[in-house]
Amino acid sequence: MKLSIMLQDSDVLKEIQRLYDGKPVTLSKLKKKFQEDQLHEVLKRLEDQGRIRSVQIKGGKGYEPSLDKLDLVLLEISSLRDEVRKLHESLSQRSKARADSFDEIYERVRDNLGYAHLQAIRVEMGLGKEEFYSALRDHIEDHYDLIAGGEEGYVRKGSIYGIVKKKR
Repeated sequence: MKLSIMLQDSDVLKEIQRLYDGKPVTLSKLKKKFQEDQLHEVLKRLEDQGRIRSVQIKGGKGYEPSLDKLDLVLLEISSLRDEVRKLHESLSQRSKARADSFDEIYERVRDNLGYAHLQAIRVEMGLGKEEFYSALRDHIEDHYDLIAGGEEGYVRKGSIYGIVKKKR
């Protein structure tokens, strides 16, 4: 006695949605994943419910999820939002690494009173002026006192603030 497992509509629909990339999913791809005898019944049922559409493609039949234009736009927005989130996380980690590196170099280049030139820290880090001052501005302002002097730094009220001392 051979035990047959009932094929679920939701499994076939999920597989079609997973494989769908703007082109219909061929019947042969679905046959590789599911038993053929039950597959035709499930596809017919899903089509009758309006959850998928069958499309004639060269050499046979294909299936695509019944998505209207709004659903496609929402899927694309969701995908883009995930990409932006990943990029933001990556940039945050890089920024944190730079802040940690800044703190380490500050400890090395500071004098015995705790003063360090931003130029010396920037050169040690191997960063260009634009990248250094824009990337670390918040970290420096939050954790260090800016002191007038130095050859490069932040310009405030016509003076260059290029020396820092760690806040207490």
